[in-house]
Amino acid sequence: MGWGGEIKRDAVRIRFKEDNQMADMTYELLESKGIDTSMIKICRRIRNLAKLDRIVLDNSTHRSGLNQHLFDYIEYCGLDTLAFIKKYLSNLQPYMIERRKDQEPYQSFVCVIDNLYRVSIYIKADTAQFEEIIISFHEDNKRGIAKSNKIQLYSNNQYVPIFADSILSRAENENKYVVKVIAQRGLMELPLEVAGFKCKDIFVVNRRAIDTLFISYCNDYIKELYTSDLNLDYDKIEVFSVLQQLSFTSYGRDTFSSISILVDSLCAQPDYISKQAADFALVTFVQSLKLTAEQQNELKNLLDTKYMVSDIRRIDIILQRIKDNLALNYNLEEKSGMERF
Repeated sequence: MGWGGEIKRDAVRIRFKEDNQMADMTYELLESKGIDTSMIKICRRIRNLAKLDRIVLDNSTHRSGLNQHLFDYIEYCGLDTLAFIKKYLSNLQPYMIERRKDQEPYQSFVCVIDNLYRVSIYIKADTAQFEEIIISFHEDNKRGIAKSNKIQLYSNNQYVPIFADSILSRAENENKYVVKVIAQRGLMELPLEVAGFKCKDIFVVNRRAIDTLFISYCNDYIKELYTSDLNLDYDKIEVFSVLQQLSFTSYGRDTFSSISILVDSLCAQPDYISKQAADFALVTFVQSLKLTAEQQNELKNLLDTKYMVSDIRRIDIILQRIKDNLALNYNLEEKSGMERF
């Protein structure tokens, strides 16, 4: 990978007296260096929970009626909901989550939010032995309004704890490793090789090494939509720069995910000219779709369900423009067919 050398140089910049004394490396030492270890224990618990064969999914509709939208999206993408969520939870990393202890009524309950999206993912489970159940997996909201996350700015050298899937190499007699990590955002799962150092059962790596790859992937896909599929001027828009600009539903390559990432791109634009370009791209993409009436209705229902949980300004207008332009291409083809008949 082109950025692998830079990651290794970043990792080398970390200097602790205990670097070569792994037995003495502690979480307390990491905390003293500004590395947050508070979510390691709960993240390990969630990852272990996800690997159990007996865990089940609570498919009941919550009183708010706003807990099913990601289930619908996952099924739309042709995936088994429980299998996907288990895999997703098994790939969670400590730096991605924040605990919600106030939402845990019993000791066996675990509740966290995954903060690295435009809207956080709310995850709640009961870990009672032999009664394990995933209770919630949806975008976080309060009385139906989802609050977008603030942009998390950090330096190029923010180091975070991770669980590694395997060790690829180690510098002789030094606490320097290259590890394999399965990182996941939304539907996208990436096997990464990252340099770092070991502390007990975790590794410490440069967070940017992981974030950058996902952001680059999304920017490359937007560029592909603009220049290949839509034949538009990509240089008129502002690209994504942080993960908090992207929704959970924006990491796939299906029709709905493409609409989602174009909506996220529209929301990320800083001025009228770039917003106009992003809006035109969204409308042009929707107009280019060739969907049956049944496929249109499925997509419209999914859009309504997804954006019921949203704080995007004027989302109702955006959704109406999408729906109107979905129907436009279909209606023109229907009219043309009738004229031929």
